[in-house]
Amino acid sequence: MTRGRAGATRRRLIEQAVRHFGKRGYDGTSLDQVAGAAGVRKQTLLYYFPTKEALLEACMAEVSARVALELAEALAEQESNARKAETVIRAVFRLAEEWPEFPQFIREAGRMSPEVIQRFAQGLEPLRLRALGFLQGGMAEGQIRRQDPALLLFTLYTAVVGSITEAGVLRAVVGEDKSRMALRRREQEVLAFVRSALAPGADEGRQSGSVGGP
Repeated sequence: MTRGRAGATRRRLIEQAVRHFGKRGYDGTSLDQVAGAAGVRKQTLLYYFPTKEALLEACMAEVSARVALELAEALAEQESNARKAETVIRAVFRLAEEWPEFPQFIREAGRMSPEVIQRFAQGLEPLRLRALGFLQGGMAEGQIRRQDPALLLFTLYTAVVGSITEAGVLRAVVGEDKSRMALRRREQEVLAFVRSALAPGADEGRQSGSVGGP
């Protein structure tokens, strides 16, 4: 019972820290604020996380683990290499809709040191390697335009993450709002961009169609 309460308290602290770091930034968030939002004393927070850096580490681990789980589950249901990129995009946007603190936290983490982003990326490394395999397989089958798979993956990553995290820039450029409809509009735009980026050329399509022919 005590262990269960301890686990619940720890999760609540991480949840509130992700929310506060996302909205206020790392420097603008105090441990007192996180503890108060979680309904505990600061001393309790320090029992679980002795420093603010330790709390950030826990947040990075939690966010990367949840993103990895969501993407892994979505990919497991999609067999076509050519459709896996769209599957990932839909999963990321769905997560951003269900968990709005997630893109805010990623945006703020991205403004910190490269080491912070590196720690987040480490949690997604298995998925990155799988994604490269999907892209390479799709190219070999003629379903995806032949190009540098690593560079293509980076382009897709920046398009998706930039679209869900830089809401302020989007509002300034295209007058975007914060509604769910706006998020879905962005999803459709990113999907259209990705389909165009992945579509094989005419020559590749003919070569693919001739495989196994006379």
